[in-house]
Amino acid sequence: MTAPKVLAVAPLLLAAVAVAASLLSTGPYDYHSQLSRPVYLLWFPPHAVPMNLTLLNVTWWKPEAIWFKGTYYVRACIGACNYVPATIYVVQDGVRMNLFKVQRPQVIANFIGWHIQNRYCAQGIAMVDPIKIIVLNPTTQIWISDVYCLYGNNWFWLRLLPYIFDDLIAEGVEAVNFTDTRVFVSVPAKPPGDYVIPAGWYLDPATKRVFRIPNDTAVMAELQRLRMRASELEAELANKTAKLAQLNATLIQLNSTIAQLTAALVEARSAPLAAENQRLKAQLEALNYTRARLEAEANAYKSQLEALRASVATQLAQLTAENQALKAQVASMNKTLARLNEEYTSQTAQLRHQLEAWTRAA
Repeated sequence: MTAPKVLAVAPLLLAAVAVAASLLSTGPYDYHSQLSRPVYLLWFPPHAVPMNLTLLNVTWWKPEAIWFKGTYYVRACIGACNYVPATIYVVQDGVRMNLFKVQRPQVIANFIGWHIQNRYCAQGIAMVDPIKIIVLNPTTQIWISDVYCLYGNNWFWLRLLPYIFDDLIAEGVEAVNFTDTRVFVSVPAKPPGDYVIPAGWYLDPATKRVFRIPNDTAVMAELQRLRMRASELEAELANKTAKLAQLNATLIQLNSTIAQLTAALVEARSAPLAAENQRLKAQLEALNYTRARLEAEANAYKSQLEALRASVATQLAQLTAENQALKAQVASMNKTLARLNEEYTSQTAQLRHQLEAWTRAA
């Protein structure tokens, strides 16, 4: 036997989704229409696969307490790869026996096994939701799963066993203990009394909608807190809406009063305002006449200024040309002066040389 190894869910399981989906719409369900309150039915997850199961045993000394045996086609590669029937050992995940303190634990385990075999899973038809798959060899596997057995016209989830045998099984389930989850649920062999709906898959018979309550109680607690907060906000909104309506009525009344006072004020000011309007119009006409006169004077000054600018520009051009001519003359005179200085220096040197020669001769 090869060493066991954990694999993901086999691809063939995905092909069974279509079968499970068809059962969602055509499978058996029991709905009591005479009840005025909504009743939800225990169902199976949409991705579970159908399988005929035979109970092997119920143990109290293994972590996995409830064992079944079934057959399912798996892909095996021995030479060539084909889908072949494989022996599947199906174990309900999470449900454990706590019988170490009783005198005859095997008798009690057999008693629970009898109820599973002859009541809850007597029809042998089950929906299996694999959580972990252990491959022992190409045609033998162990599926750690959630098992939903067909029980009459309903589905029985084996994870509910601790609710029924609460004095024998102490582990494996957690109830969602919140007020807003106390709904009416049709569950096979449910315990008596105030029943709290557990986390799991349920069907709404009216809409055929499958939904799930999460195992995480923190999610439900947060949902309940948000619902309470929403109720508080709705009450606060209703209160503020009433106050807003009252304020709107007061505002309408104030607007009416303001309109009446505005009309009275306009009527009281109409005569003085007419005289003031005539005076302002006369003053405006005088200001317009003065502005036109000043604009004409300004235009005349602009013309004179433009003529003056043109004259200055002409004179400036003439002066610039004369300045350039004078600069040229000065440059020419500077050259002549330099040349004369050079001739003077040369003649002076020659005379000095002749004088020195005459002096030596004398």
